Amino acid sequence: MSDEKKKPQEDQTTEVEATEVETAAVTEPETSSDKQEQAAEEQAEIVTDDAVTEGDKDSAVTGDVQDKPDVQKTAAANAAEPENKEKQKKPATWPGKLALLISIIALASAGYLYWLSLHQTSTAAQNNAAIEAQINTSLNDARSSLDKVVAEVNQKLGQLQSQAQTDKAETRRLNERLTKSIQQVTATQHTNRADWQLAEVEYLLRLANQRVLMEQTTDGALQLLKSADKIIKEIDDTGIYDVRKALAEDIAALEAVPKLDTEGVFLKLGALNKQVPNLRLIPISAQRKLPELLEEVTPEAIEESWTTGLQESWSKVANKLDKLVVIQHRDKPVEPLLSPQQTYYLQQNLHLMLEQAQLALLQRKQASYDASLSKAHEWVATYFEEKDGTTQSLLRGISALQEVKVTAEMPDISASLRALKSYLSYMTKLKEQGAS
Repeated sequence: MSDEKKKPQEDQTTEVEATEVETAAVTEPETSSDKQEQAAEEQAEIVTDDAVTEGDKDSAVTGDVQDKPDVQKTAAANAAEPENKEKQKKPATWPGKLALLISIIALASAGYLYWLSLHQTSTAAQNNAAIEAQINTSLNDARSSLDKVVAEVNQKLGQLQSQAQTDKAETRRLNERLTKSIQQVTATQHTNRADWQLAEVEYLLRLANQRVLMEQTTDGALQLLKSADKIIKEIDDTGIYDVRKALAEDIAALEAVPKLDTEGVFLKLGALNKQVPNLRLIPISAQRKLPELLEEVTPEAIEESWTTGLQESWSKVANKLDKLVVIQHRDKPVEPLLSPQQTYYLQQNLHLMLEQAQLALLQRKQASYDASLSKAHEWVATYFEEKDGTTQSLLRGISALQEVKVTAEMPDISASLRALKSYLSYMTKLKEQGAS
């Protein structure tokens, strides 16, 4: 089947080629038989090549080696056929002429298109070269312009930086002037109330310092400082921060001073003072009188002593003699007995000594306090009965109170007052500058 299909195709191809040859023979003048023979040979070679090509294609598709003899036969037939047709020399028909015309037109169109493409390519190359040159020129111009712009920008930037520094310095100076002006206006606007409050604070601080220096007390001075701090808080001015800081330090220093129970010590002295009327003076013992002792030595006692033994009697007599003779050792001169009037004065002096100790306690005078209690203790121990309960209680109370320290090392609280004075001086200068 493949061979039968191939033969009509080959016949058709051969006929078309023969027609073209004949057409060429008609259009061209027949000069000699040599040209015709040469054309026939060329046509035969073309047909043979076509047959071989078709045979190769068929052999590649089918892969049958047995088709090769048929291809050779067909090629031989095709080679012999142009010779027969050349011998026939049939006249050309209108389809051949039309095909020739179409071929010529196609060739002309192809040539024109080829020429046009070459012309366009050349024109495009020229245009590209011109555009490239123009671009290079533009780039060079742009680089030059950019360099100039960069130089101008750098110069302008330097000028702006210099101007910015100048403006910054001017702004700082204006801010300082504005701050100073605001402070002056603030000082002028708050003259009335702030001045009165600061004057009150200064008075309280002065009074607290006087209490500490003169009275040696912390309670009163501490309350004064706290009142001053409360007033400063109400003023609500940041300018007096240093004053309030120093005031807080002074308050802390006063609070660190050891506390003295002044009221308790004062009441104890008062209680001891009330016990003075209950003291008993040293009496003259009745057993120390000689008549009373001699009455106990009777004849019956002597006889009894001889009967009970000389030793026992002697012991009793010795005991009686011990009671009769009393030896007292005194380092001081013997003081005479007090009269009732002198006893009254002694009690009043004791009252005075204890009251003087109370006053020294309130005034924080340690020397006066110690002297008053020492004198009272000496009088009680000298003129009143030692074994009496009231005397012993009074002596113990006085000894305990003698150990109390009524004074303490007071801190220096003048820092807040100095800070306030400095602030007031500064505000006064601001007011004077604002007025001028």
